[in-house]
Amino acid sequence: MYRKLLVAVLYGGKSVEHVVSCRSAVTICKHLVAHNHTVIPIGIDREGRWSLQEEDIWQSEACLPSTFREKGEIVVLPGRGLKLTTQKNFLPLDIAFPVTHGSGGEDGLLQSLLELAEIPYVGSNPTASAIGMHKHLAKIIVQQAGISTLPSVLCALRDMQQWRDDTDPQFLLFFQTVIKKLGQSIIVKPEDGGSSVGVSALTASSPQGLWNALQSALQYTQLVLLEPFLEEVQEIECAVVCSDGTMTASTPGLVIDPERQGMPFLTYEQKYLALHQAYLQVPAPIPEHVLVEISQQAKVVAEVVGVSGYARVDFFREPKTGAIWFNEINTLPGMTDKSHFPALAETMGFTWGSLISTLLEEGFIAYGARTSRQVYALE
Repeated sequence: MYRKLLVAVLYGGKSVEHVVSCRSAVTICKHLVAHNHTVIPIGIDREGRWSLQEEDIWQSEACLPSTFREKGEIVVLPGRGLKLTTQKNFLPLDIAFPVTHGSGGEDGLLQSLLELAEIPYVGSNPTASAIGMHKHLAKIIVQQAGISTLPSVLCALRDMQQWRDDTDPQFLLFFQTVIKKLGQSIIVKPEDGGSSVGVSALTASSPQGLWNALQSALQYTQLVLLEPFLEEVQEIECAVVCSDGTMTASTPGLVIDPERQGMPFLTYEQKYLALHQAYLQVPAPIPEHVLVEISQQAKVVAEVVGVSGYARVDFFREPKTGAIWFNEINTLPGMTDKSHFPALAETMGFTWGSLISTLLEEGFIAYGARTSRQVYALE
């Protein structure tokens, strides 16, 4: 793609990953401008309001949520596009580039809104986005494609509301079911969350410990996913990119945490806030045939989920047995200069320029496919 585009970069949002989204937006805007595109930055605050930001928002920390600089509120009009409330004309734009991580941004809601507004956009469609956001649903779908996943148990908010406390007989029955299926070591996490927010690891489960972990996760979701907690496990990540109708997968990388300090899993702070953040070792230091197998599995996962554009697929690997399990798929991965996805995409030969060009082009291709459908029935 060589033509200069007007690109609306959407970032922020009502999500625990708000700040991460803002940081991704800074990087994406810089690279869009560096490759001669015009950026239309649209910030979404923590209340869900959309507003047009200053054109140079990415040049300073002003992109962060506490310092949104509004040039005017934006509304979405189905079938027509985006419009400033203070103006009669619609915003001139060619395509939207969402970097809105978490709920309301990568779960299909934003993508549905853009489709209703007839706006081309980068990334997966509403269905694939929703599947990617809901870990349990994604596991069911990839299992049907022959990909191994860890056993799991679900707990809904409505269940917790029916139990008095951790001594309630029905809760104790649930606790015994969990232990029987998953074992004593359990990880408890929001079923539709990201960035390790609300996650607890229980290495010796008790009714009180499980109760507290569920209460913690339910601050961020209405559905909690429980899985076996594997202490000696490798976290392997793989990028997938769709280009010219072909899905390709990167060389897998191993997540390295230099400041783990005894924590049982990679926390939000270790991912984004620590002085020495977690990083990827690429390729992962595992046998070559295992690297190939994980790449192939990542490609299958992306295809059965229905990914468009790009995604990051995460796996667990147990070094002692060599067992591999699908963990989750992220259809809008972090896009900062330190994020794992760009590092993985680089192993596929993608520079920032070629990656952004490919993602924009795929966005137009997907839009063309949607708008070419017949919308009138025979009369």
